[in-house]
Amino acid sequence: MKKSLLALVLAVALAVPAMAENMWVGGSFSYSSDNQEWNGRNQSATSWSIEPEFGYSLNEKWDIGLDLAYSSSANTDTVYGFNPYIGPAFDVKTMDIAPFARYHIAQIAGVDVMLKGSLFYLKSDVELRGVDHTFAVNGYGISVAPIISYSINETWSIGAELNFAELSFMHAETDDDWEDIKTEQFGFNLNDGSLISVGFSYHF
Repeated sequence: MKKSLLALVLAVALAVPAMAENMWVGGSFSYSSDNQEWNGRNQSATSWSIEPEFGYSLNEKWDIGLDLAYSSSANTDTVYGFNPYIGPAFDVKTMDIAPFARYHIAQIAGVDVMLKGSLFYLKSDVELRGVDHTFAVNGYGISVAPIISYSINETWSIGAELNFAELSFMHAETDDDWEDIKTEQFGFNLNDGSLISVGFSYHF
């Protein structure tokens, strides 16, 4: 029994460093701000997001991993808290989890070209400050997006997800009595207004 337990511990101790060699962590951060003044009123919009990523290379062609994301966006009107063109001032906080698989298509001039398929679930908490109402929106879907990556050295790489070419299906709804939302969307660049998302990865 003791020999079997020792053999198991030894096998795990040898396997962990080998697995770590194929792992990476990375992610991206974004921030934007927009301020406008019209008819003596100030209206501003801010948004930011943080998106950590964890992955494991199965072989030269396939990777698997997990994307996490937290984002916050707000639109405010400093006078009335209500904009007649876009509705009440709002504050939206969203959490997103997305397991994914990546397939390495080719390497061109040192740039790795990949295709990334993800299943995602998201939950948004929405506060309409102009009318003092809060509700939640839940959504899920699937997406496929091209990615390019360049290895700076053996440890660090920089990558870009081409959001403008991301094909997605998303279903979202809320059972809130006051704000009844149910939508299904299919098309390109549904979840991210940016055309390209850039991030760094650290390889063990």
